[in-house]
Amino acid sequence: MNPDRMQRIESLYGETLALPDGERKAFLDRACGDDRELKQELESLLAYQEQAESYMDRPAFHQVAQSLADGTGVLVDRMLGRYQLLSLVGRGGTASVYCAVDTRLNRLVAVKVLPAFIASDRERIERFENEARAVAVLNHPHICTLHDIGNEGEMYYLVFEYLVGEPLSDRLSRGALPLSDTLDYATQIVGALAYAHDQGIIHLDLKPSNIMLMRNTLKLFDFGIAELRYPDAPASPSVAAAGTPGYMSPEQMESKETDFRTDVFALGVVMYEMITGRFAFPSRGSLEAAVLNLKECPPPISKYQPDVPHEVEVLISRCLARNPSERWQSMSEVQGQLRCCKSGL
Repeated sequence: MNPDRMQRIESLYGETLALPDGERKAFLDRACGDDRELKQELESLLAYQEQAESYMDRPAFHQVAQSLADGTGVLVDRMLGRYQLLSLVGRGGTASVYCAVDTRLNRLVAVKVLPAFIASDRERIERFENEARAVAVLNHPHICTLHDIGNEGEMYYLVFEYLVGEPLSDRLSRGALPLSDTLDYATQIVGALAYAHDQGIIHLDLKPSNIMLMRNTLKLFDFGIAELRYPDAPASPSVAAAGTPGYMSPEQMESKETDFRTDVFALGVVMYEMITGRFAFPSRGSLEAAVLNLKECPPPISKYQPDVPHEVEVLISRCLARNPSERWQSMSEVQGQLRCCKSGL
């Protein structure tokens, strides 16, 4: 999508939304001129806002606007079970995510549609279904809720609550967060992970783009590579280094044994980025990042934020220990250290 067009859509959308209902049409007529496509895009965004106002804090205009401007919603208007797909809001290497209407309950949901090639791999389908059932047991205010799982022929899909807000990655693109916000967000993230770990579930892909900032709260989402570990079960090897380079622990990168401490490492990477506004391991997403993740230590936080309390730097540096035995051994330990850091502010 053209970045300038995306910026213009967002700017006009914000201006239109700030106007009383009776003034919006005239404003759009003036602002869009002869650009009928632009006007239709904005009118579509406003329609989504009207649908969402009854139960969501603010519109996810960035994602919806991108799909409208791109014209990439290949399954738009299709029915999957009782879900009518409205617009494409995200696409990755393993799935596409659509904003949809649950026609039975009359609410917006997010439908994650898996690629067709998965249907030919029975083992992957069984694992996908088992993991979906595991994630479905998670009921926590800071974890995106899984509503349903289904398939139509060779098209398998997951149905989640529709999150409205800004991904942490988008917020970090504008720079570091205030320390108080970092600690508040970290407290919510750690609470969600501690709960998931108590249920035997390791996220394994914690990163800013999987954290949605909402009004007065946040939610973790995308447990797509999460693993269920039963109590007292031994750690298991990571599968083919699944995860995101730059946020993966050394043991995960090398496809060695992973456990709950793997999420502790990723938490440290995310907190480092929130406080400094910089990647702990630059060149994220490349093979170079993988090498850095294994062999390099990030510069001390105090290099970029000299006023950060020593206790906070200790908290994060211990999360980032290369050897899992030298990290915090549980999210409960991290919670205790966070409380100490917050009490010192």
